[in-house]
Amino acid sequence: MNLGSRVSGCVAVTAAALLGIAMTGIAGTAHAALPREGGSPDVTYQVKTKDPVVFITIDDGIITSQPALDYVRKHKIPITSFLTSSQVTDSKVRYFERISKWGSIQNHTTTHASLDTSNSWLIKNQVCPVQVDYRRTFGTKPWMLRPPYGAGPRGATLAAVAAKCKITDIVMWDALVENGRLETWNGGRLVKGSIILLHYTGNLATDLKVAVSAARAQGFRPANLADYLTPPEK
Repeated sequence: MNLGSRVSGCVAVTAAALLGIAMTGIAGTAHAALPREGGSPDVTYQVKTKDPVVFITIDDGIITSQPALDYVRKHKIPITSFLTSSQVTDSKVRYFERISKWGSIQNHTTTHASLDTSNSWLIKNQVCPVQVDYRRTFGTKPWMLRPPYGAGPRGATLAAVAAKCKITDIVMWDALVENGRLETWNGGRLVKGSIILLHYTGNLATDLKVAVSAARAQGFRPANLADYLTPPEK
């Protein structure tokens, strides 16, 4: 899948994914204190928190933008990278480590396939190998998963397979920045705990500036999602 079709596909389901917030309610977790081994993953569109924070998440890993990295390093912005493992080539590993220095690297499947399915074999092969690969490559096993296209986050099969692979949080979003434009699920402002979705494109530096500027103008600061959706106790 090329860049245009992948990003367009993601945007095509953004409205449906965000509509799910209104229909199912906001799910969130803040500073989990108890182990959640064996339970279904939490599905989070907004983090429940009283802190004046938002969370910047970046998907895929197709293009590595040096201006984006420079901006993140200059301002020490916590980035949660949801990476598709087929895009994590050897030449990109150092880039993702550096841009995610104040955040974390999490699971966005092996080849960006839709998980809106009851095919457990497909889901297992999209989710579980990433856990092994990223622990070997980055030194930490992911505990968050973002389903490609925002598809199927509450599927029973996905929940069961993800839990077996030690995923405790399925992370969605309630705001999107694309091509320099910020949109929220209800057309309103960001809120405490908003999760903002961006993509690794050539326009990432501009999109980051838009996301950070909007957050600060509305009284929020970017925070590390891993501090709020904490990994399970070992």
